[in-house]
Amino acid sequence: MFKYFNQSDKNVYEFKTHRKFELNQSQLDRYKFISASNNSLSSSYYNFARINFYLSGSELAQNNPTFNDIAVIGSRDKYGEPIFLNKFYSEGSIVSISQLDFKEEIKKGSFLLTDNSTSSTIEIKDDSNGNLYAPDATFSQSADTSISSSDNYVGNIFYDVGIFTITETASFDGSVNYSDATSTSYLAEFKGTQTNTTYEWVCGTKPGELNNTTNMTVYNSNGLGQLKDNLTSSLFPIYITEIGLYDEQNLLLGYAKLSKPIPKSTKMPMKFFVRMDY
Repeated sequence: MFKYFNQSDKNVYEFKTHRKFELNQSQLDRYKFISASNNSLSSSYYNFARINFYLSGSELAQNNPTFNDIAVIGSRDKYGEPIFLNKFYSEGSIVSISQLDFKEEIKKGSFLLTDNSTSSTIEIKDDSNGNLYAPDATFSQSADTSISSSDNYVGNIFYDVGIFTITETASFDGSVNYSDATSTSYLAEFKGTQTNTTYEWVCGTKPGELNNTTNMTVYNSNGLGQLKDNLTSSLFPIYITEIGLYDEQNLLLGYAKLSKPIPKSTKMPMKFFVRMDY
């Protein structure tokens, strides 16, 4: 038994879910960049960071302001103000997270880097605007401004490409420098984002509709389509146990199984709500 949906019977909407990840150094790819290095890989990583993330803060933009108008991953308006890109020196670190982990993007404000490999534990967080800062730092570049300000931030995170950088070269506490972070053992915690689509259907039936059963066990075995003798009473109830969803070619897309059979009313309309997420 089939019944067509009206447009008003269908609804589609999206929602985001977040899953927490904890990855150690063996599960991440870390690249040290050095602009003047004789190592071609180190210098190529520097050029990669400069062109893709820090073009507005590099010597190219300083010498030619036109480069500030070029849209790159690190554009100031990409993650909201204020994202700081003024700290781009000759050395730094780039760490890449697999998209299998962060899915669509890293949730803003969820990132925490912990490095226990040095004499002092370095913790670095993101400020939801693409800037990384050390909340427990003993030293700061400016004591008069916020620890996540353009003076005190230590790197950046680019949420939708799963990359974070450590660009500060100063000291964390007088004995440990930020350049030591991610050099050996460290842990990155964050929440990955996934967009899910929910489809909803209102499956309605009127008293005079869908009052026949598709359960073949109620019919006589003589093949005439007659109900068994003990089921021919006018009080024989019809129960709804499953609701199937079909496309225009009558191909089954999915079905919903009710937790218990529901008697089909012949006196009042009934509605069932079917929801599918994927």
